[in-house]
Amino acid sequence: MATIGSRTFNLIGDKYLSLANEEYLRQLSIGSNWNKLRLGAMVALAPNGTSNLVGCSLMLGLCSAATPFATTAGYAAASTGNFLGIDVVTDNGGGTGPGTFTYNAGTGNPFFSCVFSGARRRVATTSTFAVTNSYSPAIAQTNGSLQRRSVLLLEITKGSPNYSLKIFTNNAAQAEMDFTTAHFLDGLEQSGTPIINGQTLVQNSGLVTIACSEASGVFDTVDLFWNKSAFPLEVYALAAFRMS
Repeated sequence: MATIGSRTFNLIGDKYLSLANEEYLRQLSIGSNWNKLRLGAMVALAPNGTSNLVGCSLMLGLCSAATPFATTAGYAAASTGNFLGIDVVTDNGGGTGPGTFTYNAGTGNPFFSCVFSGARRRVATTSTFAVTNSYSPAIAQTNGSLQRRSVLLLEITKGSPNYSLKIFTNNAAQAEMDFTTAHFLDGLEQSGTPIINGQTLVQNSGLVTIACSEASGVFDTVDLFWNKSAFPLEVYALAAFRMS
């Protein structure tokens, strides 16, 4: 069961939602009335000592709400209504299974990184994947000399039949920095590649495109999923911004 916790950052406390093999769904007030939408999450991961996290699945995207909403079948459901988003960590770019978050000691502020991310679409039990190029996202761990929160941003543009996705995250050096909610919201609303707290976020090389449609359900619900029970994902902010 998801829980609420608190952690101190630079003398100021911030609450978080802890996801441990859990999925969080939130319906958009604008429904599917958008052409280009930017989603964002500000997160940190519990460490596994100095070891890697294997078999990881971290998804941020959109799914289709059901009526009543409690019956909404997101990405992690046995049979998904309709999902489109970013698969943050994948298996060597193939996208057929979970991937590995690699431990990095940094300069006293450890973080996890991976080599491949990509676009993921899932309808019922069928999943399709399109890999990114030249991309190495990094996410802060909840330890180190400085408490930190990392930023994930996903920009989705509707198409027919191909939807386009841009992914923006922290790089290794930025994963040793902390970002505030104000930084996060500023980056969420910037056009182009966001610059927050003086740092230019890392973008996947070019657009990632994947065939998609709303025939199986409109994309009107933010969907965040993390599959590790023993190493929870701390979620400090979750937001959506309609760009057009």
